[in-house]
Amino acid sequence: MLKTLREIFFPGGGTEPAETPRSVNAAVAILLMEVARADFEVADDELEIIATALVEDFGMSHEEARDLVEHAADEVDDSTGFFPFVRVLNDRLDPAERYRVVESLWRVAWADDDKHHLEESIIRHIAELLYVSHPDFIRAKLAAEEDRHSHG
Repeated sequence: MLKTLREIFFPGGGTEPAETPRSVNAAVAILLMEVARADFEVADDELEIIATALVEDFGMSHEEARDLVEHAADEVDDSTGFFPFVRVLNDRLDPAERYRVVESLWRVAWADDDKHHLEESIIRHIAELLYVSHPDFIRAKLAAEEDRHSHG
C-alpha cells in the first residue's frame, strides 16, 4: 500500500521535502491534479489522462499511478501551495523533464475538451516556477492540443 503523499514528501513529519524518485512521482501527480481541479470539477477523462501521463511520460507502474491519482486529490485539498512540490522537481529533473511536466499539465487541461482559463493560469504559474521558458510553455500547449486532436 502506498504511504500517504505527506509521508512521502515529509518523512518523519519533517518540514523539508524528501528528494526521492517516489517524491518526484508524487509531485508530478499533485501538480497534474491541481490543473484537473482548477475548474472546480474533475472529469473522469482528466483522471485517465493523469494516470496515463504518469505511466507513459514518467515511467510509473499502472498500480502506482492509480494510487498516486487517488492520493493526490487528498493532498491537493491539504496543500498550501505548489512550492514544496515544484522545488523537488527543480532539484531532481533536468530542463527536458520539466518541459515534459508542463506538456502533461496541458494534456490534463485539454482532457475534458473545455480548457478553463484557471487551468491555463495554474499551468503558467507552475511553468514559471519550473523555469520553463515562455516559448517552451507555448510549445507544450500546442503539442498537447495537437495530441488531443490526433487521439480524439
